[in-house]
Amino acid sequence: MRHIVMMRLKPGIFDEAAEAEYRETFDALREALPEDILGVRVIRNIVDRPQNMTVMIEMQLREEASLPRYLNHPLHQAIGKKYNPFVEAIASFDAPD
Repeated sequence: MRHIVMMRLKPGIFDEAAEAEYRETFDALREALPEDILGVRVIRNIVDRPQNMTVMIEMQLREEASLPRYLNHPLHQAIGKKYNPFVEAIASFDAPD
């Protein structure tokens, strides 16, 4: 299944260091959950428009049961705890692959 999350963070938060941290965290999640996370991409928005999100995370998960294992993993919880206070908008989308 595909799990896509798009977030708009407060201006100035998602800099190069934050982007690198997201990439490292999601690569580590893939390594920690190889049976659940088949692929992951962190994509930074490059056009500043009011309706645009800042970052998109696209994941390929093995099955629907993989989603709660990923969501509850300590690495996911830690990055959420760090950046959630700066999230202005968020949308997720789950679809068959």
